[in-house]
Amino acid sequence: MPKKILIVDDSQELRQLVTIALDFPDFVIFQAANANEALAAMTKNKPDLIVLDIMMPGTMDGFQLCKYIKSNLQSKSIKVLLLTSRAQASDIKESIQVKADGYVVKPFTPMVLQNKISELLFGSADAIDFKKHKTSSAANEKTNSSLGFDFPPRPTSLIAIQQESNKKYPDISIVAHEIAADITLSAALLKTVNAPFYGLQNKVTSVSDAVNLIGLTRTLHLVTAVSIRKSIELPSSLANFWDDATKSAVMAASIAKHLEMDPNLAYLMGLFHDAAIPLMAVKFPDYLTNQLEFQNSTQGLHNAEQAKYNMNHAMLGSLLARTWYLPHPLIEAIRLHHSVNLFSLGLDNAIINLVTVNLVADNIAYKLKGDIDNIYTELEESIRKHLGLLDNTNYQSVIDTALDSINQE
Repeated sequence: MPKKILIVDDSQELRQLVTIALDFPDFVIFQAANANEALAAMTKNKPDLIVLDIMMPGTMDGFQLCKYIKSNLQSKSIKVLLLTSRAQASDIKESIQVKADGYVVKPFTPMVLQNKISELLFGSADAIDFKKHKTSSAANEKTNSSLGFDFPPRPTSLIAIQQESNKKYPDISIVAHEIAADITLSAALLKTVNAPFYGLQNKVTSVSDAVNLIGLTRTLHLVTAVSIRKSIELPSSLANFWDDATKSAVMAASIAKHLEMDPNLAYLMGLFHDAAIPLMAVKFPDYLTNQLEFQNSTQGLHNAEQAKYNMNHAMLGSLLARTWYLPHPLIEAIRLHHSVNLFSLGLDNAIINLVTVNLVADNIAYKLKGDIDNIYTELEESIRKHLGLLDNTNYQSVIDTALDSINQE
């Protein structure tokens, strides 16, 4: 008999992410947005396990709800797994005091969550063969069908490169061979490596030299970026989508480099953060015509999309990034790139850096078109403070660096 799992989180996106991660025949999933809804769902559905966020509005936070569950005779046998972005020693100590059965820190990988839940419910992380139900092959990498979206599968060349890169001792020659076998990938890699951004004195002419020059991690990021562009089909109304995204990506990478952050991950963030917009446009015929209304909505772009379509492009982009096995800070950054609560969520600096650098780049891109980025406008002071750019001279230097980068393209 399937085990019943209740997901309690005030974020609908997080509930959806966990639901998708646990979409297996072994589980029946229920959701609640706060403690009151959770208590009602517990009475009605009698869950075997509760996945519980700590920070929630309302009568009880996660710690208080967990303590109530574990002190109540009717519910004390229910397993409670705290899933939270809070990872201080004091938080872990309190989770022990309220008798939580497990603790997983966001951002989480589906495998970590699956294994922990399997361990709590069945006594072993290997009790369920998750791979038996869902594989990572290019043939069936799609979203949960209940969402109504089919994500483009990763190209077989990218899968092979990712698998080799994840080995303890990866063979760069194998990676170079896989890239060289794909004309589009190899041409794009050489073009990118020889671009002014890398500042090479001598032109690189072979894929092997390019990979050795920039390293495995940068190569993987570049190949992923090219594969994304190839794989997502654009409606005619978005003919310039990737050109615009590339400009933002180049500016984000230049800003990150100027600020001594990871320019390659910033580039991938710049290119990928809005990658779900074409998917939304294909799924919902009125999506693009409603964009101006969404952007000017008092509830914010993110929430306006969610209210109308029960999905938003930030959430969908995050799910796509998970499907493509992108780095976890990037997955979270994509999900949160329209969040006005960015600085109050207790996020790692790696995530905030990606979002803030991207917001600066996007704001420049908006201004070049004569538009306004409402999210940036609302968060500008906090963004500049986080990046150490409160001084107008330093800030202008960053803007000039970004503009120079696209003028050299």
